[in-house]
Amino acid sequence: MPGLRQHGHVFFGDIAVRCYKHRGRWTYDERDIRAAGRTLADMELRLDDVVEVQLPVYRDLPERDPEAGWRPDWRRRLVSWMYGQARRRLLARGRSYAEWGSWQALGENGLPGELTWEEFVVSSSRYRYTQNIAGTRPLPLLAWSGEKWLLPRAYAGLLDRWEQREDELVARARLCSSCGEQGPYWGGWRTSTMSGYVTRCPPCSGAAFRPYTGHLRGVQYDTLRRRGARADDYLCRLCRSSQASVWDHCHDHGHVRGPLCGGCNTREGKTPASCFLELEGGALHLLQCRGCLEERTLGSVHVAEQRLSTSSGGSRRSGCSRLRAAAR
Repeated sequence: MPGLRQHGHVFFGDIAVRCYKHRGRWTYDERDIRAAGRTLADMELRLDDVVEVQLPVYRDLPERDPEAGWRPDWRRRLVSWMYGQARRRLLARGRSYAEWGSWQALGENGLPGELTWEEFVVSSSRYRYTQNIAGTRPLPLLAWSGEKWLLPRAYAGLLDRWEQREDELVARARLCSSCGEQGPYWGGWRTSTMSGYVTRCPPCSGAAFRPYTGHLRGVQYDTLRRRGARADDYLCRLCRSSQASVWDHCHDHGHVRGPLCGGCNTREGKTPASCFLELEGGALHLLQCRGCLEERTLGSVHVAEQRLSTSSGGSRRSGCSRLRAAAR
């Protein structure tokens, strides 16, 4: 639910339901859910009252608007789904890019790359991010007339209202809670805490939280938890611009590496290891574990990444060379 990071709400159609975080777990008020359900149930959806859906050109983003690709746009999302499935179809059939030809050309069914409607629906059902928009499923209501795409008028209006409401919530959440400065569109200043996300600009974060000095190096993570030491009293050790939310630690030796914000911690644990190693200071952060430093190892995840570097180049090799240099 990316909306939680962006603005703390989830959408049921054009209805934004606020979520709450208590002791690290997200929840909601059931009364809000029931109210949203009643509103959607009362919406009159007539299949004989349709409007044309004017889909934009594939990857045709407005010039001079770096945030255009992040803004909610259900028409652009439908286009992205269509061309994404067409591209995956060609790759699955083992055809090289040189053999694709004019795969972006639209067929008589309105879909690109010889993609059939049945293939489009089946493929979309396999990926969570291509199943719904605003908590609703558009494909069962989308129809091709032979010349244009059509949707029920009421449903198209609902999606338009969702766009506007989501944009309003993001605009409000972008403002620094301390000084009111506007941050980047995709939640760059949003920090995860035990009670939800907070928006703070780097100067305000620096003034509100202490820099981590490495004084807990060598301490076991379980010991730190029993002490009740709070990571959110510190700045993120890696990006140094956001409030930390967790104590990052080595899963092989159990030693604390330091406090990280949600974004840096996610990049360390849930993305390919090479993505983290390319961060400035990423290699040195891993070596805050005394066990890894003494054994001249990187932990099981990053050792596997180092082995991959023997058979691939680019960022993997660069990241692993940084680790070897840091270990020296």
